[in-house]
Amino acid sequence: MLYKFFLLIGTLCLLFYASPASAKETPHVLIIYTSVDEEIPPDVLKLETLVSRFSDQIQVVRDRNLESDSFEGATHLFVYHQQGQLLPKAKQLIDEQEIPLYAIGQSATVLQAFDALSFKRIVSVSHFEQERSGKQVEFEGNEPVIVTTDLQKVTPHALTLSNQHLPVIFSYQHNYYAGLSTLLNRSHLLFSDTLFDFFDVQAKAEHVGYLRLEDVSPSADPELVDEVGTYLLDHHVPILMAVVPIYTDPETGNVVQFSDRPELLQVLKKLEDRGATVLLHGYTHQYRSSETGEGFEFWDVENGQPIFGPASEEAPILQSKEAFANHNDYQSYQKEMHAREEAYIRDKLERGVRDLTTLGLHPLGFEAPHYAMSHTGYELTADYFTNIFGQVQWGQEEWDVMTSVPFVTNPPFLNYMTLYPETIGFVDPQLSDPVKVMEQARDEMLLVRESMIGAFYHPYLGIEYVPEIVEMMESTPHFRWLSLRETNPTVTTSNLSIRVDASGQFIVEDQRSVWSAWVQRFAPHSFLEQALFLLAVVTFLAVAAFSLYTFYLRTQRKKRLFKERAPRG
Repeated sequence: MLYKFFLLIGTLCLLFYASPASAKETPHVLIIYTSVDEEIPPDVLKLETLVSRFSDQIQVVRDRNLESDSFEGATHLFVYHQQGQLLPKAKQLIDEQEIPLYAIGQSATVLQAFDALSFKRIVSVSHFEQERSGKQVEFEGNEPVIVTTDLQKVTPHALTLSNQHLPVIFSYQHNYYAGLSTLLNRSHLLFSDTLFDFFDVQAKAEHVGYLRLEDVSPSADPELVDEVGTYLLDHHVPILMAVVPIYTDPETGNVVQFSDRPELLQVLKKLEDRGATVLLHGYTHQYRSSETGEGFEFWDVENGQPIFGPASEEAPILQSKEAFANHNDYQSYQKEMHAREEAYIRDKLERGVRDLTTLGLHPLGFEAPHYAMSHTGYELTADYFTNIFGQVQWGQEEWDVMTSVPFVTNPPFLNYMTLYPETIGFVDPQLSDPVKVMEQARDEMLLVRESMIGAFYHPYLGIEYVPEIVEMMESTPHFRWLSLRETNPTVTTSNLSIRVDASGQFIVEDQRSVWSAWVQRFAPHSFLEQALFLLAVVTFLAVAAFSLYTFYLRTQRKKRLFKERAPRG
């Protein structure tokens, strides 16, 4: 009977340690923001992206749409007061809550949770000190901030380094406040780090990094790509290759494919076989008359809008709501333009994955050319890829409202694709010491726990800077290289899918027929090629018709000759 007693005690212990109370539940986050526009502001989208590191249950509500039931189930609350005034009804509802609150911008100066504190505005700040690490940092540019003068009442997380050391990010009781004017500046790193404390999450003691070989198109020098790629793989760096399937010459309009460059294609296949991972970096990485690698592909820079069709078509100028007589007409117009943009993007992504797969390469991720893409583009890309690399275009009107985030996230804004941010830049040969500049950016990233050390490198520079970059990145404390293949990435198109099995082998499910794959591989791409192909088809049909007609006439002539000779016999 004694063994039954010990069995009972053991069972109770297991139940105790495995009880739901001991396991942390996923936070349910409510983000409330003020804005003078209907669109969600870029800062708020970035806030949502940062929060997605800690929760996949995020609700974003404008203050004027806030209701009492908006708080139902919420465990954490953010209030971002940046534009306009916080509406009295929203303020009252927020003041009634007892869940942890993180106020940003002007929020703390009006919310009841911070009534006992005094605040003041500092017009221009660029020097800060992080309390957790003791590091002092100077960011480029100055920005206005709001600080508290009640230093003894709060727990500071970041202080200004001006005439006085005053808390700009702090906790007070169970609430937090960040007196930053925007999250689009580098000072957002100080805010991002405090999210681990706000959500009471133990950060992983590591910094994951990657090095991406950029703009590998059919115009690349195979010897340089091979030299750089081989060196990195020999030094156990699981490189990423951002590949562009089509190169377009802006002067001649000629299109070059990897099938036209067999030596380069063999280099890419060799590197992939050794462990490199291919990313689709657009289909042509250009639009209108720009050169591949220099131009955009998913954003019309000239008109400040998405792209609604191929460059061979005249780009329509997006109309504002005021141009329409009523709301229904405007909605119909929006639906039409959305359909055109969707058709354009899907065609590019389908072609890109299809062409690379047909060549024997296996794209496992996506990077938008120049990181520029509309919000609709991100949503559509998520239908094909489970991950995306680079910075993010937060704005819907200006492509350069673009920044990075410090750690890996899965934001609703990107339709839950895994975002691997580029955080320390690239080698700019015009700088006297470009790797030193990257190292300074790396040091800033170390302000944030779990921050990613993401960089890219152009192979046309050769191997000159590569050893120094690798040494600098690997000197990061608790550093390890990202192995994308080990993250279970998948790529899916209308008739193709690519994934990686447990042994690291590619699994490709191709539902295309052999004939379809052959036609798609050799189909013309540019307008000039298509015109020449059509001319060739018309010429072939004309010659074939002429030949058949000539054959018919000869047959008829033989019949007449036979009839004329028959009576003589």
